[in-house]
Amino acid sequence: MTVLGIETSSVTAGIAIIRDAQVMTDVTLEIGAVYAEKLPEILERSMVDLNLNWTNIDGLAVSIGPGSYTGLRVGLSLVKGFAYVIKRPIIAVPTLDSIAYQIPYCHYPVHVLTDARRGRVYEAKYDTRSGKPKRITEFRVGLLEELIENIKDKSLFIGNGADAYQSQITTILGSHKVCFGPPGTGRLMAASTAFLGMEKLLKGHQSPLNELEPLYLRKPNFIKQK
Repeated sequence: MTVLGIETSSVTAGIAIIRDAQVMTDVTLEIGAVYAEKLPEILERSMVDLNLNWTNIDGLAVSIGPGSYTGLRVGLSLVKGFAYVIKRPIIAVPTLDSIAYQIPYCHYPVHVLTDARRGRVYEAKYDTRSGKPKRITEFRVGLLEELIENIKDKSLFIGNGADAYQSQITTILGSHKVCFGPPGTGRLMAASTAFLGMEKLLKGHQSPLNELEPLYLRKPNFIKQK
């Protein structure tokens, strides 16, 4: 099975094409808010380089959030457009699940933290000892201390939120309770989204095109509070 994965949940945008267990291409760029302009160009160039066309794509996987409001909307719009034209199934993949996928067989609980801005983070806890991420909490958003202060067991923290708040996490929990992945571990990768999407597609799952919406845990900044 050949799957196209798209990641636009942050200022990092990525496109990956996988075939079975092989990563054929995985392109990640720090391109801010110009996803709509850059992503189709990157995808077209990648497909030409691989001598692929749309008939070779069996399904599409898209990062659904939580994350950047603008990025998620753009990524979903692109994937919906592709799916409508080529008549292929879409799978929505939670962003934090994709990050946890990168830390298989971890002995410790894995906490994925991503930046939610204004001093907040998105967070979820995973068990990856089987080699696949099993989410064991709901997705949450809040101040760092509020989300992690009750953690009792030694845990691995990954994601750009863990990178940004590494010293605070260590101060709150104590160095004996925390560990962090090597630099770059837990960054957003379209290939992880594609692999998780492929697993669901092979089981016959898909996300209804007309019901596909981003996963938001709070209102966008520009919406006025009533």
